[in-house]
Amino acid sequence: MIAKINYNITLNRNGYVNRKGTREVVIELYQLGSRATINTHIYVTAGELLFGRFQECCPLRVEYTRIIDEMVQELTRIEMEIICSHRECTPRKLREAWRNNLSRSALLSDFMESVVGPSSRKANTKASYRTLVKGLEEFMPGLRIKDINYDFLERWVNWQRDVKGMKENTIIGRLKALRCLMREAIKRDVLTVDEDPFKAYTIGEMKAKKEFLTEPELQRLERVECADGRHAHVRDAFLFCCYTGIRWGDFRSLRSAQLRNGVLTVDQLKTGHIVEIPIAYIFGGKPLDIIQRYPSVESFADIGHNSHCNQLIREVAVAAGIKKHVHWHLARHTCGTLLNQRGLMMQEIQHVLGHQRLETTERHYAATSFDQVKKSVRKAFKR
Repeated sequence: MIAKINYNITLNRNGYVNRKGTREVVIELYQLGSRATINTHIYVTAGELLFGRFQECCPLRVEYTRIIDEMVQELTRIEMEIICSHRECTPRKLREAWRNNLSRSALLSDFMESVVGPSSRKANTKASYRTLVKGLEEFMPGLRIKDINYDFLERWVNWQRDVKGMKENTIIGRLKALRCLMREAIKRDVLTVDEDPFKAYTIGEMKAKKEFLTEPELQRLERVECADGRHAHVRDAFLFCCYTGIRWGDFRSLRSAQLRNGVLTVDQLKTGHIVEIPIAYIFGGKPLDIIQRYPSVESFADIGHNSHCNQLIREVAVAAGIKKHVHWHLARHTCGTLLNQRGLMMQEIQHVLGHQRLETTERHYAATSFDQVKKSVRKAFKR
């Protein structure tokens, strides 16, 4: 038979009295001789708490009583969840579940912060999880772990597609991030494997983005007459990213110390992976020529906000007669695809782009054009 945990409201037994002459009220958890303490951050004098009750001499007696009752109710609920999942519930385990939001009834936002916040994940990854939870809270305010099931996933996906107008790849990315949070819950015994909402839910595959700029289109961007120096600066930065494949955030973080002897060293913000790009040679040294037009690497990288720069580069593209939807990440697709067309091996393209897995390079950035196929066929069957 499972032993029930008893709750006792008392003053902290360490006897410490602060300068105001008060001690902290604690909730003691007892079970067959084992004990754990939960702090309440409520401080009263010795006469204001007797036999677990706040006395009339306590000015905030009603408020303190409400806070303690809510804490005890939450602890009881967590205890019952642990017991119902056929796991042993001890005072220390209950305290750990309370402190770290490790219960099915915990708010998803609180659980995410307790798991993701202190982890070694990159800052960008943590920001993505917070954006995910913010979107989930918009769909269902006060969302708790236990609310997430197959039906919830169906309704959430439809809401993102029909109400928010999100693209399929964005929805798939958010589903995968939520699945990671649910797996963290399973690792910490908050959920059982059978309670995994993704056990029966299948996440689709992202569709690879094949669009890129051709070399003739890049040449048109190089020759186009820009409306002003601001447009010219953004155009040069975009071309630089097309010829190096670096991401927007990495470009904005460029410093002079990263450029040595025609080699650009980039510590990628997204992955933490360090790549070295020979900009004195890649695409005939065009990226080095571009960056040398500016007084310093820092002044070249200082181009402003992403959304504004996307708007400016689209205006430049229209002036150059380019009808494709131009955005900053298109530069990365362009670099990977053109390097493939130039005959570089996948491993070499992977090095330039800084991918940790080769399949990412092959799936997303190495589209093979029909002109390349014709060229290879002619070479293979040349008499």
